[in-house]
This record gives sequence, C-alpha cells and structure tokens, in this order.
Amino acid sequence: MPNGMACDCKGGLLVAMKYFEFGKENKELMVLLHGGGTSYLGVLPTAKKIAEKYHVVLLAYDGFNPSEPETVFQSLAYEAGCLEDYIIKNYGGKVDILYGLSYGCRTLMQVLEDNRLEITTTIADGMSLRDYPDIKSDFWKEVYLFFFTGTFFVIMGRAGKLRKRFLAKITGRSIEEADRILYTKASWKSWKNQDRCLIGKKTDYSVFRNTDMHIWYGIKGTVDKKLSANLEELKAKGYPFTCKIFEDMGHGGLIGENTERFIEEVDAVHRQSKKETEERV
Repeated sequence: MPNGMACDCKGGLLVAMKYFEFGKENKELMVLLHGGGTSYLGVLPTAKKIAEKYHVVLLAYDGFNPSEPETVFQSLAYEAGCLEDYIIKNYGGKVDILYGLSYGCRTLMQVLEDNRLEITTTIADGMSLRDYPDIKSDFWKEVYLFFFTGTFFVIMGRAGKLRKRFLAKITGRSIEEADRILYTKASWKSWKNQDRCLIGKKTDYSVFRNTDMHIWYGIKGTVDKKLSANLEELKAKGYPFTCKIFEDMGHGGLIGENTERFIEEVDAVHRQSKKETEERV
C-alpha cells in the first residue's frame, strides 16, 4: 500500500510530498525518481511489478502529484533533501538501488551528494549532461524561464492531441504512453521552480565515486541523442561510470513500456555492483 508522508525539512516548510511504497516484505530497497513535468503515474505499473522482488519507494514530487494537486514544487535541493531525510529516518540511510529518469537524474545527483547515505547501485536513465546557463540577473532569468520553460510547459504541461503526438515522436515513445505519463495540472510556478533552481548550478560528477554509477540512454527518438551529446567528454574526464545505449528504446521507454526487460537490466547491474562491493571488502 502507498504511504503518505508530510515532510518538515530545509527551513521548516511543511509539504505533503508522498512516498508510495510497495513490496515492503522484500529485503532490498529500490528508490524510483520520475521525470520532470510528469507524475509518478508514468512509472507506477513498473513500480508495482518490481515490488515482486524489491521493496520500492516511488517519489511523487510536490506540484506534480495528482493526489496533492495544491502543492507547489519548491526546488531540487528541497525535494532531494526531504527524500534524504526520509531514507535516513526510515531505512538508516541505506539504499540498494537508486534509479532516476530524465529530470529525476538531477534529483539523483543531488541525493548522491549526501554523505549520510549508503547507495550501492545508481542508474541515471536519460540523464542530461549539459548544465543550465549561469544567469546572474533576475530579469534575464525570468526571460530565460519564459522562453525555455514556457516551451515545455505548453508542449507537456498543457498538451493536447497534436502536442502528445509530437512528444511521442521526439521521445520515441507511443502516443498512449505519452498520454499516460503527462501531468497537465501542475502550475506555471511549479514548472518555473523546476528550472529556476538549476540556473547557474554546476553538476558535480565527482559524486559518481559515492556509488556504482550506471548511465542509460534510449536513442530511438531524438531526446536522448541530445541529452548524451557530451558523453565522450565526460568519459575523457575519468569519472567512474558505466554507460549503456539502447538503440531500440525511446526516452524512458525501458521503465515505461518494457517492464520485464527493465527488471532484467536492473538485476544485471545490481548483481555486478554487489559483486564489486564484496570484492572491495
């Protein structure tokens, strides 16, 4: 059964962030972070299937939670901070598998910065390797958000039939899947806050050393091809990670439409992570 948890952290602001939990009888804990501009419903069917083997915690971001439509997304640091505190309070800070999809990869990277946590295997699926611009002026930040965030807000946040077809095409997903994952009730403020908090923030790839890091891309559509544009440059910098390209999958298609294969891939990398951890010990 899903559990609701009110989170009081990072300054005492009380929000109604939800953690949906399944398979609590299982020993190993897997935390799922869905993408931006969508709701947890996009990965819910897979989460329930994974729960046959893993104890699953599925995060529903404030502002993008159909169960709490009145909430507002605050910032990435706030959302990640609440999740970190929840894991520490309820599970002693130990996570066996941390999975993030698209914008969820940015949440994932923030979580990896917390040295209180022990995370065995981390999977960043459809991770952007490009930082947001470093804009100092509040005025130009608003201009950037109006055009950049506004484009996605119109395409995803208020999507009609034609826009859903367009989104399905560029992500390499089906129209039915695009219709299921999109969340059209989030406020403009929540959408802006998703991006505002990342303006000027530099990604710290050194956190890859805090876990066994895996990056996945489904390049059937154009989205992940663009997101992975700086992949070779990242490899050249020597950060420890493994990358796998799925040519027959679109952006998020593995967890969204290919549940059995998703579980097989997760099992494979986690077995390897545990083996390497045991060898180091």
